[in-house]
Amino acid sequence: MGKGTIKVKKKCCHSQPPCKSCPIVALRNLLREAKAEEVKKAQKKAKKEAKKKKAD
Repeated sequence: MGKGTIKVKKKCCHSQPPCKSCPIVALRNLLREAKAEEVKKAQKKAKKEAKKKKAD
């Protein structure tokens, strides 16, 4: 495993606060990262379109 990887457990133990290897926490982090990447792509596309309109 790499330096930044976390081994995800198969089942949630429902501890409070949730542990870092909890599957629910891992899924939430993955979804947050995917959404951030999606926002970056949308911003880049909008910037490119604005630049193209300005050139015309």
